[in-house]
Amino acid sequence: MTILCYGEIDLDIYLALDRLPSLNKAADVTDEFENVGGAAANSALWLANWGVPTRLAGHDLGDDAAGRAVLDALAAQPQLDFSFVASHSDYRSPRCQCLVTPDGERSFIMHWLDDLRMTAPSAEMFAGVSWLNLDMSGPLPLRLQAAEMAAARGIPALINDIYAADHPLLPLVDVLVISASIVRSRLPACDPLDLARELQAHANCAVIVTDSGEDLNILSRDGFSQTIRPPALRAIDTTGAGDIFKSGLLYGLRQGLPLAQAARWGAAAGSLMCQYAGTTKTLAPLGSVRDMLEAVV
Repeated sequence: MTILCYGEIDLDIYLALDRLPSLNKAADVTDEFENVGGAAANSALWLANWGVPTRLAGHDLGDDAAGRAVLDALAAQPQLDFSFVASHSDYRSPRCQCLVTPDGERSFIMHWLDDLRMTAPSAEMFAGVSWLNLDMSGPLPLRLQAAEMAAARGIPALINDIYAADHPLLPLVDVLVISASIVRSRLPACDPLDLARELQAHANCAVIVTDSGEDLNILSRDGFSQTIRPPALRAIDTTGAGDIFKSGLLYGLRQGLPLAQAARWGAAAGSLMCQYAGTTKTLAPLGSVRDMLEAVV
């Protein structure tokens, strides 16, 4: 069965810097390259590379050098169906500059967000789909429509980055992934686990709380809690780590693993990705993810 990744697709411009630039001091570039980016595309490419039938849709591309580079990379994956990724001659492909510092942290500069186009979900897009992987990196209406179509067909949805109990997507979630660091940034008075329990109770969904390489907390639908400790590794680049965590999680869920065991696959995949520069420049083989599982407690 196919996994549908719906959402963000762009071309990333990767820049490794010695420091972030400031008003009075420029940064030096130590490495640069381009690779496919965007949350949906990141997840889809890693899944397809592991031999999982995957479908990608969401943000459109332009008939320009950036768009053609993205399409060429997608075409290199036999298990990836990107027939729903539209291309327009009068449109600039979405691009993102990823500024990565020596500690592995990243900042982003987005191009052309005001002109963003998306392909609406359709019945054909959901044919043969067993999971919907939905990201929140862009306009809400079509993402909401995709989740509604999945729910109407009994297709479970994995969604990330919902931080309010009244969010319209929350009732449509089966597994929600949130970031403790984002909670602390946006809601400094709120404990991430308390928020996770509130969201879990409100939507009757499972919630996974990631924490930038620290322990992951998993709340099942019945409120049962488990903890996973990712490997202690020095990150080279954390860009897209959450997207690849979702890829590993989906791989495990597709195999029929319990949520906590599937989350171990997510932790292994996300940790492994942080050892590479660029989210999709290097696609780790499934065997490397399996080897990394041994370091996930």
